[in-house]
Amino acid sequence: NEDLGTGSAFGFSVGKYLTDSFRLELEAIKRTGYEFDAHLTNDGLTGNYDTAKIQTEALFINGFYDFQPFSLKSTSITPYLGGGVGISRNKMGTVVQRFKGVPGGVFVEGNTINQFAYKLSAGTLVSITDGLSLDVNYQYVNLGAFKGGTSQYTVSAFGEGPQVDLQRGINGGNIKAQELMVGLQYTFK
Repeated sequence: NEDLGTGSAFGFSVGKYLTDSFRLELEAIKRTGYEFDAHLTNDGLTGNYDTAKIQTEALFINGFYDFQPFSLKSTSITPYLGGGVGISRNKMGTVVQRFKGVPGGVFVEGNTINQFAYKLSAGTLVSITDGLSLDVNYQYVNLGAFKGGTSQYTVSAFGEGPQVDLQRGINGGNIKAQELMVGLQYTFK
């Protein structure tokens, strides 16, 4: 339940109107700027946490239903609802263990995993010129899980006796985002 912060997204999509009000599109989008920041809860100390950068690339097939357009001060406005399914490639960067804010010398490589993704959206197309519209929408996106690697460390009882090598899995989580997207849509006639 950690907040990954605020990120940014940049993408491109191509599509086709199948009817006057229903369209399908293929979308490729990259999201960056997320930060994993998890406090260590099992070490008995305060101020210890793991940090890592998170980025994701996704490919979606989206469907949208455009409602009847209306005019506002001679500008055509078309509200729509939609959703999509796809696959995301979620990458957790190098995990840095910090102790009271200072890197502790423990760095663990993150993992890249592919996950099922889906989204729901609601938006509006505002006509700028014939064929060109401003697309403003809100979308809820679930990009699936991300996870880190494992760190290896050696322990012995009270500093004596045989040493034992242990591995600790670095936490992960799920990427769920609420996004406000702004784009341009050009319709070829």
